[in-house]
Amino acid sequence: MRYEQSRVQVELLGETFTIKGADSIEEVETTAVYLSEKLNQMKERFPMLNPKGQAILTALELTEELLRLRKDYEAMTALLDRADGEKPRM
Repeated sequence: MRYEQSRVQVELLGETFTIKGADSIEEVETTAVYLSEKLNQMKERFPMLNPKGQAILTALELTEELLRLRKDYEAMTALLDRADGEKPRM
């Protein structure tokens, strides 16, 4: 079986990156736009930081968002399991 890879160029913090992956071009572009928006928000909040510092703060903020969403997801699936009388999902 042949594995197709998409290849997309995105600009983040003024630099161009080529992203290769199995996701569709639209998915990669959507992800890049979201990341670019988050990076630009951090740049506006902390203009005195260099791009590396802004990127690290953005990564921390996105990680916090991911962990919060995972926790919410686990809580919701636990509620659904209790409502359905099923065993907890792993």
